[in-house]
Parts: sequence; structure tokens; C-alpha cells
Amino acid sequence: GEKPKEAAVHGTSEVGISVIASTLTMLCVFLPLTMATGMAGIMFKQLGWIVAIIMIISTTAALTLVPMLCSLFLTSKPKTGRLHTMLFTPIEKVLNWISTKYSNIIAWCVVHRKTVVFSAFGILILVFALYIPTMKTEYFPNSDAGRLSVSIQLPVSTQQSVTAEFAKDFAERLKREIPEIKVLQYRYGQPSSDNVFGTMNTNGDYIISMNINLGSMEDRDRSSTEIAEIIRKDLKEYPEIKKGTVSEGGGMGGGASVVLEVYGYDFDETDRLASLIRNEMLADENFSQVVLSRDDYTPEYLVDFDRTKLALHGLNSTTAAAAFSSAMSGSVGSFYREEGEEYNIRVRYGKEFRRSIEDIENIVVYNGMGRPVRIKDLGTVVEAKIPPTIERKNRERYISVTGIISKGKALSEAVEAINTIVDEADLPGNLSTVMSGDFEDQQSMFRDLLILIVLIVILVYMVMASQFESFMSPFVIMFSVPFAFVGVLLGNWITGTALGVMGMIGIIILLGIVVKNGIVLIDYTILMRERGMNVIDAMVTAARSRLRPILMTTLTTVLGMLPMALGRGEGAEMWNSLGVTVCWGLTISTLVTLVLIPSVYCVFATRQEKRKMKKIGK
Repeated sequence: GEKPKEAAVHGTSEVGISVIASTLTMLCVFLPLTMATGMAGIMFKQLGWIVAIIMIISTTAALTLVPMLCSLFLTSKPKTGRLHTMLFTPIEKVLNWISTKYSNIIAWCVVHRKTVVFSAFGILILVFALYIPTMKTEYFPNSDAGRLSVSIQLPVSTQQSVTAEFAKDFAERLKREIPEIKVLQYRYGQPSSDNVFGTMNTNGDYIISMNINLGSMEDRDRSSTEIAEIIRKDLKEYPEIKKGTVSEGGGMGGGASVVLEVYGYDFDETDRLASLIRNEMLADENFSQVVLSRDDYTPEYLVDFDRTKLALHGLNSTTAAAAFSSAMSGSVGSFYREEGEEYNIRVRYGKEFRRSIEDIENIVVYNGMGRPVRIKDLGTVVEAKIPPTIERKNRERYISVTGIISKGKALSEAVEAINTIVDEADLPGNLSTVMSGDFEDQQSMFRDLLILIVLIVILVYMVMASQFESFMSPFVIMFSVPFAFVGVLLGNWITGTALGVMGMIGIIILLGIVVKNGIVLIDYTILMRERGMNVIDAMVTAARSRLRPILMTTLTTVLGMLPMALGRGEGAEMWNSLGVTVCWGLTISTLVTLVLIPSVYCVFATRQEKRKMKKIGK
């Protein structure tokens, strides 16, 4: 019955605390992201600042601009036309019917408070007990980037001409079998010393590297994962391939992988254990490809110098080794200049004089007096095989076993399979294993985000306690938070989505959204009690009155997130988990807020009233 200007002022003053409290809770959710450290801080600081600034600006507009516009455009008795009546009258009847039924449900719930509360927490415990032990987790979802990288290693002694012929034939086969290929580039051999980028990669006359561009996923019927599986099957058909790997995309959203690091000093023992684990992983359906980090051993000639013989000929190990290296690998003796360009002239023994052990034994080294001495007179030449690289971490030798996770399998399932394999492998006492790769990154990120969630919950409660000037009301509102997790778990289980980093960000967003409905409901209940109603009547009246605002905020958020949850376009895999988390978590928590929060509030408020009456009686 108030005029538009008076109604705008009165309405703003009544809901002001609710709006400010809701905004402050959202700021408490996103401001910790702006101060986060570690991997979480690197990825989500910008998100925190953007949302915080948007919340401040939108709240200022809601408390100032919106009331001013309402006072100007709203009328005391708005006129409605026939179209308005035809369109909104059925909607109004449905909403009134829902409000009536809901008020009847709340009237029953606030009377049977214990039944409602114990039933709700029974469902909470049941969902957690059934789902959490089998919950699937991941780091980032596998996103179709339309790019594949193929690495092929032939036997070490393979000549470059043979490698070139094999690379050409294999590239032509891939183009015939996979019409989705837009661009296929390959390289092999050793790069020149001027090619800095090329020297950073693993190169050799027997190594082939391919880069494949598949184009946009919207133009293909098959995903990059399916095409990668086809290439892996093709690689297995060639017995001459010593190692063949296919990698999807790169960085976040590429093919998920798990790396098991086997630490030990003895090469034979670590190779044996790593090969055993690799074979077991290949037989497991969770892995589509398993690769050892240690390449095939390279045959080499080694000279074992005898210090006594070196001393008799007036040499030491350093001088003899330098002379031998110069004879085999060469040394720059001079330069050749032509048209401003300068070329090194490398001097060394010819190929025909450094092929066999006999050739190496006859290499001549000159001592300090200029006398020639043959290598066989200084030591023994032996043929051995050594690994091309020795990997170390924390000052310990290790070999890594990298498993590419199969399509449809989660990171947690792959980790569980590796742990089972390692437990059954009878690990020697001098060897140890450590899980790394995406699993290590996931654990680090989850740890950072869990700390943020705990901090956010504490800050949200502190802000609501200061706004309501009560410890009881915010405590009641926080009961909606656990049921947001119930919605997340149910949503992931029904849709088959694994909980990853994007899902954790969705949970953080939920912490700010789910309490807003409780704030609106409890704030209006307190207002009704201040006007003289008892606890139960105030709660029923507030629930009926605040039903529409709660449904509006929930539906707008859920419907806004549905395209993200159901998206199937390019890059949609990255955001599906976030959309599913917010939609399901908000839906379930809203239903719980509308039923459980009134019951819990009546429990605490009734006890509060009884304590007051006892004090008054005393």
C-alpha cells in the first residue's frame, strides 16, 4: 500500500543487511584466492580479483541505482493488458500453489523438527559413506586440443637413410588411415650446432619426431584420443620400433599421465623392476601406453688407463684422456673464411682408423717430450654398454615409468592400479618408488584448495556473525554447506564426472552462493520475530515470503551454468566439471535450505526462548 518512493526506501532498508551480508560472504570466498600461494595462486588470483570487483560494483548498484529506478518507474496500481494477463496468470497460480504447499510442508517440519534434522543428517552420512570411498578424482580433464606428438626410436645403429625411408612410409600410412589429419610434419637426424631449439630435444639418426594437427574437433567425428589410439596400434605392428610414444596436446588439458619414479643406484635392478612394472601396467586396462624414461643402452668403447704405465711414459690421466678424445671426436685446428662466413676445421682420425678395438689401441698419443705412445701401451680398451643419460633427483639415480591413462578412466583409478602393482612386485630394500606427474600436481593443488576452503568457511561465518550480531543464526545458515557437498557428490556420480581442480573451484564458488539463500530466509525470520511473532509463525511466514526470491536466485544461477555443464564444443571438457558441480550442489543445497534450515533454526531459537523464560522466572 506504500507509494513507489516510500516502498523503494522501505524495501531497501529491510533487505539492506541481507544484501550486504551476502556480498561480504562472496567477497570472503574470492578474496582468499587473490592471496593464494603455490599453484592455486598462480592459476586463480586473477579470477579472485575479477569476481571481487564485480561483486562490489553490483552491490553498490543494487543498493543505490536499483531503488532509484524503482521509485521512478514503478506505479502504485500498474495497468496490465490482455497479453500480460494471459501469460502471467497461469504462472501466478502455479507459484501460489507452490507457496501454499511449501508453507504446509514447513508448518509440518517445524513441528516435527527432530525427524527432519535426523533424516537429513542420515542422508548426509549415507551419501558420504557410499560415495567417498569410490570417488573418482582427476587433475584436469582431457581436452581435445587437436594436436598430437609422435616420437619413434629405431635401433641405435640405424642409418639416417633408413630412418628417412621409414619416416616417409609411416607418415604416408597415417595420412591414408586418418583423413582428419590437416598437417603432418616430421624430422629426424642431428640438428646443426646453430639450431638451438633442435639441440634442446632428444635427437639422433634413429629418432623420428612427428607433429600432427587434426584441426577443430567440430569438424571431426573422432576425438584426438581415439586417433591417438589408432596411431599407438600402428606403432605396435612394427617390430623394428624400440620405443614409440603418442602425446595429446600439451600442458593442462592434455592426455592425463601418471609417473612412477623408481630410485636405486644399481642399473640392473632398477631396469628389472621398471620393466616388470611396465609390463604389468600394459596389461592393465587403465593404461593405453607405458614408456620407460631410460633409453636403450648405447655401445661404447672405454679406455681403462693404467696409472703406472702413464707415469712410465711421462703422462697423466687428464692429458691422455684429452689426447684420446681429440683423436676420436676431433678438435678445432683452424678456421676457413669465405665471403664473411667462418667455418671450423675439425681435425681427427678418419672413420676407417677408429672403428674397431684394434684401431683404437693403435691411436698415438704424444707425451711431454714429443715421443709417440700407443693407447694399448697406456691401458686397456674394452667395449661396454651404458645408458645414454643418467637421471638424478634429490641426488639419487632413478628411472621413471610413465603411463598414459586410457580414455574413460580417472587419474585416481590409475594411481590405485599402480599402487597394487608396486605392492605385488616384491620391492627390494635398496629400491624405492615415488608417484609423480599429474598425481603429484593434483595432490599439491588439492592441498592448497582445501586450505582455502577451510579459510573461506571461517571468514564467511565471522562475517555473518558480525552482520547478524549473533553466533546462532550464522551457525544455522552454515548447515547448508555440507549438503552442497552432497549435491556435488551426487552430480559427479550420476554424470560420471571425476572431481578435479575445476570441480574444486566450483565448490569454492558454492560456498558463497549456498549461504545467500539461508541469509535471506533467516534475516526475514528475525524481522518477523521483531514484529511480535513467535518462532514457528515467524519461520513459516518467512519461508512462504522468501520462497520466490530463493527460487529466482537459484534458477538464474543453475540455468546460467547449464550450458557450461552440458557443453560439447571445443574446450568444453575443461568447464563441464565446474558447471556440474555448481548446478547439482546449488540445487540440492537449495532444497535442503528450504526444509532443513527452518527446522534447525526453530530448534536453536526455541531453546533460546526457553532459556530466556527461565531467566525471567528466576
